[in-house]
Amino acid sequence: MTVDRQLPVNERPSPVIRPAETPECEASTCAGISTPESVELHTAWPGWIPLLVIGVMVVCCVGFAVGRIAGW
Repeated sequence: MTVDRQLPVNERPSPVIRPAETPECEASTCAGISTPESVELHTAWPGWIPLLVIGVMVVCCVGFAVGRIAGW
């Protein structure tokens, strides 16, 4: 949808000002806000615990789906 509107004589569009080029180090929106992870967090959870939780969730979801189908 377009609207045809003529500008009054005393109202002129402002010239387009091109933005300066962003420096390479500031190209990301999160530049400079990340903090390093502490060493204690590297060993906070052993790798098998999240896998165990995911496995339990999968078994529960599959069991629920099979139960719904079988109970129909």
